[in-house]
Amino acid sequence: MKKVLLVTDGVFHPPLLAVWGLHRTLEAVDGLTFKHVRSLESLPFDLVDYAAVVLYFHHKTISERALERLENFVSRGGGVLGVHSATASFKQEPRYFTILGGRFTGHGAVEDFEVRHCGDEGVFSIGQAFKIYDELYFHEMSPDIQVQYVTVQEGQEVPLVWTFAYGAGRVCYAMPGHTVRSMRHPAVQEILQTGLKWVSGV
Repeated sequence: MKKVLLVTDGVFHPPLLAVWGLHRTLEAVDGLTFKHVRSLESLPFDLVDYAAVVLYFHHKTISERALERLENFVSRGGGVLGVHSATASFKQEPRYFTILGGRFTGHGAVEDFEVRHCGDEGVFSIGQAFKIYDELYFHEMSPDIQVQYVTVQEGQEVPLVWTFAYGAGRVCYAMPGHTVRSMRHPAVQEILQTGLKWVSGV
């Protein structure tokens, strides 16, 4: 069994019910066991026993020690699954966004929008478009990411899910997560489970 560290926190953003929903969704993945902490400041000194960490929170600051532990973990082969507001946290830390492959720059209204598959890596199997009700995030992104899912706004594709290699590690970011409704969508749940399996090597 591989070990995963769930770093999740939130009452309103992200919603507590969505946080609980994420836990239930990911804990259904076979071959993984989970430990929960509420902050990257609580990362174990030695993450060598963990296959991946999941980031779902909206925090403003991070210590140099915690950032260095995360960076070392991923660069040496650990996996990261970032969810929704993970990319809107720690806005003053460029190294953090280098790890995730993208930096939050703004968001649209909470509304219905279509999710389309566009990846060609064979990581995700959901090819049929579906709709979710969520808050659309916009990002500055690394040129090295592999975009897996997009939506279209004003004729432009907006990346929603991407995969990324950071050193020897694997990173996946999934934008849905502002609303409980989207976190309960079967397609979103499958994407999150698949992303976790990919980054943890299950």
